[in-house]
Amino acid sequence: MIDKPKISYPLFESFKDKLKPNRSQAQLALSQATVFSRLSWREIKVVEHAVHIRNYIAKEPIFEQDDPGSGMYIIIEGCVGIFLDIPQKEPRQLSKLNEGDFFGEIALLDSSSRTAAAIALDNCTIIGFYRPDLMEILKTKPALGNKILLALSEVLATRLRSTNSELVKVSGRLEELIEAGDHE
Repeated sequence: MIDKPKISYPLFESFKDKLKPNRSQAQLALSQATVFSRLSWREIKVVEHAVHIRNYIAKEPIFEQDDPGSGMYIIIEGCVGIFLDIPQKEPRQLSKLNEGDFFGEIALLDSSSRTAAAIALDNCTIIGFYRPDLMEILKTKPALGNKILLALSEVLATRLRSTNSELVKVSGRLEELIEAGDHE
């Protein structure tokens, strides 16, 4: 069987390349984060111009527990650990977050202190989206800002429901342990 030579159509090839969207790493990461996943590519580009990309080395803090909250973070590359400082004990790792995960989103709504620390577990590239950036979007593009706030409220509601469910389980287990101790 003879292989047919591949025919190239230069005009079509250059046109076809123009049709391919060139998405930046930041655009792709933003589009995958739940808070921004319902935005159009045009809206993602607006958000991209507001975010800050930073590299962290392994073991470098992204923020410490009790720092003022300033914004949310999306992991482009690497892993981040969320740690809780416990007095007179080693910090406890609550979770390990990977590429595409986001954290710190409550800080977009208020500037309360961080309830845990975030530390790069290996070299990371992370997007920072800060409260002043969101406020600027709300001022200049209110419809986009409201879409972000609605998605943010849905994320927080989901996380609150999950936390409540876990609290019910822990509370039930604690009651069982107390009752077992009373019968001894």
